[in-house]
Amino acid sequence: MIQRTQTIYLLVATILISLYFFFPFASFILEQDMSVYHLSIKGLIPDVGCQKVLIRVIPLIIILSVIIAIYIASVLFYKHRMIQIRLCILNIILIIGFQCCLYYFTRVSAQLIGSKTSYGIIFIFPVICAILTYLAIRGIAKDEALVRSIDRLR
Repeated sequence: MIQRTQTIYLLVATILISLYFFFPFASFILEQDMSVYHLSIKGLIPDVGCQKVLIRVIPLIIILSVIIAIYIASVLFYKHRMIQIRLCILNIILIIGFQCCLYYFTRVSAQLIGSKTSYGIIFIFPVICAILTYLAIRGIAKDEALVRSIDRLR
């Protein structure tokens, strides 16, 4: 299981997408009083001691949890290659939806606060995860083709 390259791709994608639980993906700086707000999976929170959440991002939490669960399931279904491919395709679709939701919540937060957005490097992780998932799909398809060609030889 672990020696397959597609498993490595899926594990790296799982780690990258899991980083959203730990780091903010956008920051906002108000020029009037130089206060900083961070948008993370917890919501839009001021940087100072106040932990009042201005915007809740519950849809992001739900989508992110489903994406991680599907990644784990696709790694564990290594013997069922066609199910693994379908799960990976579903994951790519969910990642695209997650990226759209990220952009939406970032735009709404910027309009609410009235400042420009400073995106973190973590903002591009869904794109990298989608690419890694596509590479995993290609590897799984190659494995399936190899198994079918061996079955024909028997």
